[in-house]
Amino acid sequence: MPTPTHKDEEAAVPASTVVLVAFDGVEAIDVAGPASVFSKAEQLRPGSYEVLIASPDGGTVSTNSGLQLGDTRSLDALPAAIDTLIVAGGDEPAVRHAILEQRIGDWIAQAAPRVRRVASVCSGAFALAAAGLLDGREATTHWRVCEMLQELRPQVRVRQQRIYVRDGKVWTSAGVVTGIELALALVEDDLGHEVSMDIARTLALPMLRGGEQPQLTPALQAQASASHRLRELVAWIGTHPREELAVEVLAERVGMSPRNFARAFAAETGCTPARFVERTRVAAAAQLLRQTGWTQERIASRSGFRSVDALQRAFVRLHGVTPGGWREGGRTPKDGLQDIPLKNGRHHG
Repeated sequence: MPTPTHKDEEAAVPASTVVLVAFDGVEAIDVAGPASVFSKAEQLRPGSYEVLIASPDGGTVSTNSGLQLGDTRSLDALPAAIDTLIVAGGDEPAVRHAILEQRIGDWIAQAAPRVRRVASVCSGAFALAAAGLLDGREATTHWRVCEMLQELRPQVRVRQQRIYVRDGKVWTSAGVVTGIELALALVEDDLGHEVSMDIARTLALPMLRGGEQPQLTPALQAQASASHRLRELVAWIGTHPREELAVEVLAERVGMSPRNFARAFAAETGCTPARFVERTRVAAAAQLLRQTGWTQERIASRSGFRSVDALQRAFVRLHGVTPGGWREGGRTPKDGLQDIPLKNGRHHG
């Protein structure tokens, strides 16, 4: 009998089964985003993943946007061997119904011991909490309901300013699109940084944020109340940290005098231009610290700082730790949700 080749041996390894749990009222992106990431990983590395969409009763699931997910598998019909289980989020009434009426938390609690890792997107964290999986662990969820999760489950160490949190075999992520970043982190954990970055480029992500990044970026917060021309300028600054970003230069870009520009920027964004530029550059440096093994000299140059000393001083001001310290470690009852207050059915998917 011929000895099988290495390629044959790789082909014989079964794909890791990824189960995405949905329910009526689920946020469509919470399911579609991670599913897209894992499907693209499968395209890049055939045989890596098999993605299954499941729901409490199987069949068609209606999302909160009116889109329908057809032919989902019932939870009871899933294979015994599940590698990664990801629970999506959705509107509060939908999450509450899934937990209290469809007993999704009980199913998760029973399935978890045989699953290599369990994750949630956004308010899906409440289902993990109902299963008791977050007790004694760090976790996050959508910024709007972090306090609610903490109140309902005091045993959980809720981290409000995090994109995603990994604590042992349990991963939780913040709101909606952060499910994509969570899935990319899971793929990176399995297949390496290169594959994760290739998928991020394919999805045209503006950047691949680390779990330690805040849910609301400085740019998004600055744009919230800014006029149209200043919103565009904020976006431009975020993608050009290496440019000359003095007040005079920025004012010229929007056709204003330096004095009027500085006043308008502070009034509309709640932050001076200099402070915003510093935050932008620190965020860019933090991204490079996470994604590369570059020296601080190179990172300082690529993120717009004139020297390593300037980079270090800015990092200490914003994070209370040097870039080196940040890189090394500064990143930085079961159905007990029956008292969830419903805020007019507002979405927290």
